[in-house]
Amino acid sequence: MGLSLNGNQAVVYARVSSKEQEQEGFSIPAQLKLLREAALRKELQVAREFTDAETAKQAGRSGFNEMLAYLKDNPQVRYLLCEKTDRLSRNFRDIAILDDLMSARDLVIVLVKENAELSKESRSHEKFIFGIKALMAKNYIDNLSEEVRKGQGEKAAQGEYPSIAPIGYKNNLLIHRIEPDKKEAPAVKRLYELHATGRYSLRQLRQVAREAGLAGRRSGRQLSKSEVERILKNPIYYGMFRWKGKIWPGIHEPIISKELFDRVQAVFASLNKAKTRRHSFAFGNLMRCGRCGCRITAGLAKRKYVYYRCTEFRGKCGQSYVSEQVLESKMREVVEAVSIGEERMEWLKDLLRQSHQDEQAYHDAQMKGLNGRYTQLQQRLDQIYLDKLDGKVPTELWEQKSAEWRKEQDEIRAQLGRHQQANQGYMEEGIKILELAQRLVPLYVAGLPIQLVGRNGPTERMAGPTGPFLNFLRSRRYSNSSPTSGLGA
Repeated sequence: MGLSLNGNQAVVYARVSSKEQEQEGFSIPAQLKLLREAALRKELQVAREFTDAETAKQAGRSGFNEMLAYLKDNPQVRYLLCEKTDRLSRNFRDIAILDDLMSARDLVIVLVKENAELSKESRSHEKFIFGIKALMAKNYIDNLSEEVRKGQGEKAAQGEYPSIAPIGYKNNLLIHRIEPDKKEAPAVKRLYELHATGRYSLRQLRQVAREAGLAGRRSGRQLSKSEVERILKNPIYYGMFRWKGKIWPGIHEPIISKELFDRVQAVFASLNKAKTRRHSFAFGNLMRCGRCGCRITAGLAKRKYVYYRCTEFRGKCGQSYVSEQVLESKMREVVEAVSIGEERMEWLKDLLRQSHQDEQAYHDAQMKGLNGRYTQLQQRLDQIYLDKLDGKVPTELWEQKSAEWRKEQDEIRAQLGRHQQANQGYMEEGIKILELAQRLVPLYVAGLPIQLVGRNGPTERMAGPTGPFLNFLRSRRYSNSSPTSGLGA
């Protein structure tokens, strides 16, 4: 714009409350057009235009602060044009700064839509009206925030997560709830399953999350280790959620079970940190010393001979090392001792079938009782909520009883899940255990350690006994403290 007739210069300031409003484009362009036309009518030269797409509830808006710095550096600019009071300020600090500028350097504030001008020459009641309007604007923001918090608290009490869906979930705008994201939810569940094994570090899980495409909600960048840890400690994935310092039972669909969540927390609490192992030994992390109870560790001598010895964590116990060949022989004796023949196998299966009928009747009775109690608790929750709305029950009592009953419901759901799993898997798992016992000897032989030979000789060893056989040994907790081996599982 060209020079004004009287040489007076001005800045204009326009603001919307959010980035979304700015993108929708319904406010800032209209404000700037209005302010330019007002400057033209007043024969003012617009030196600079400043805009913000941020709330005025708190001080510190970037465009506003830039404008204040510009005014201080350019004393010849005597006018500030803005649409109305609540576009300019909704906090006390900005009001004080503007008042200082008006007093110190003859700044004139023009509120175009309110047809008002403020300067150090303004009468006291005009400044008072300006202050009242700013105070009312601040009160509007405070009241709006309060209503939003109340609405969010009410939503949380009803079991609805009152915020942006975390990773693994998405906001369903039709039903105003969160629901599992088809792409992210399986990846989150996979993180829990891997960490529950105790064999994966956060660094490794971060790589798993990256490969699955998980990224930060706001940043869009790959997850950091701390973000992965927050996911693994967030109760929202098994049906609860944190809100305002409380744990609330949610009505959203869980991604994982409470049991899996608890296993992951136990891994975090464990002192045994996940470590990357250079070698995998046949009987590694399986035995304890028969004399002192410390763990047995394995070592590789001359890159091909494997020996097992006590870690002597509690001090020297005098136990000598044992070669892997000796251990293989001792373990084979154990395997052959518990192997089941064909005739005995059929007899045990018949007994298992008979036992399954009694087991099923027990689980059915337990589940019927638990379902009845769950329904009773839900009826109580519905009734006390209606009583709270009618003012018959104080808020404190409603919160206390609701939390108590929902906690019991959560425990019932966990018990029901365990009964269902036990009922469905009783027969199947029993037969699998018997079949495994029948096949222990060939499984053991097939799983003996194998050396990988390279150019420079044996460099690495594969894991020894197969997974089913190792699980069997751990369930037996084999122990032998004789002088021959001095080792125990």
